[in-house]
Amino acid sequence: MKNNQRIVSIDCGSNSIKYRQYRWQKSNILVLEDTKRLKIRLGSGAFSRDGLIANDVLSTIVGGFKKLSKRARSNSASIVRAVGTSALRSAGNAKEVCEIIRRDTGIEITVLSGNEEARLLQYVRPKKNFKKKKCLVVDIGGGSTEFYHADADNEFIRSVDLGAVRVMENRDKASDWSCLKSMLAELNHDSIETVLGVGANARIAVRIFGAGNASSASLADLKNAEANLAGVSVEELSGAFSLSIDRAELVPHVIKIWMAILDRLPLANLHASKWNLCDGVIQQWLIDNNFPTCQILLDAPME
Repeated sequence: MKNNQRIVSIDCGSNSIKYRQYRWQKSNILVLEDTKRLKIRLGSGAFSRDGLIANDVLSTIVGGFKKLSKRARSNSASIVRAVGTSALRSAGNAKEVCEIIRRDTGIEITVLSGNEEARLLQYVRPKKNFKKKKCLVVDIGGGSTEFYHADADNEFIRSVDLGAVRVMENRDKASDWSCLKSMLAELNHDSIETVLGVGANARIAVRIFGAGNASSASLADLKNAEANLAGVSVEELSGAFSLSIDRAELVPHVIKIWMAILDRLPLANLHASKWNLCDGVIQQWLIDNNFPTCQILLDAPME
């Protein structure tokens, strides 16, 4: 790969579409240099009773991908990788949606299974003061939540259909919450000291619910903050923490999931990482193309 060559990764998620652009440097280093987030909520249709992404939403998605394709071309990106997650896994017309996007924009979307999405979490690099074998990596999305943990003997790779958009729209089921508890019961609770959350739902949770200026949030912190937020409107929350409305309205539902996770892991606090799924997609592509030692530097501003 040539110096300064650019690679793009796109995550077509349930609450938004995320774009990350990386620049290749010598010594097998990729530098994150550009990010973009499109506020398109695929999950509203995919998780509805008919389970279909409506034509007007599809038009918005295609328009969004055209903008991202133009952005990638204008920055001379030579490689574009795109994946779909829970909303496209759930939508009954996902194949048609992906084909229209491919036809109209040239971007081909690979729809990941829940376990494929969870397996990408293995590429998250915990901070130096975290012990990897005592760290559970968690990604709460709009439609599902993924888990990854590894020790010397086993890998824990799980996905459950509980996400902030599903919960907000009352599309979650009692069986999904029971599944979450059962999955976490498989872990040795005494071995998990850190829940490392990835993506914006983790960063926002630590920022809002962490006590003071702490870099982590305990279960007690989350319970206290949940009580303090009672009666706070979405608009007030958005203004107080500089959140977009679509993110602010998910906060109570995100916290419900984080609390359910920490409740099963009594020794663990929640920490947040800058990493997100786009980074895992690129890391896997690099390994598949014989660049296994590449390091990704996540220094670009986050949207």
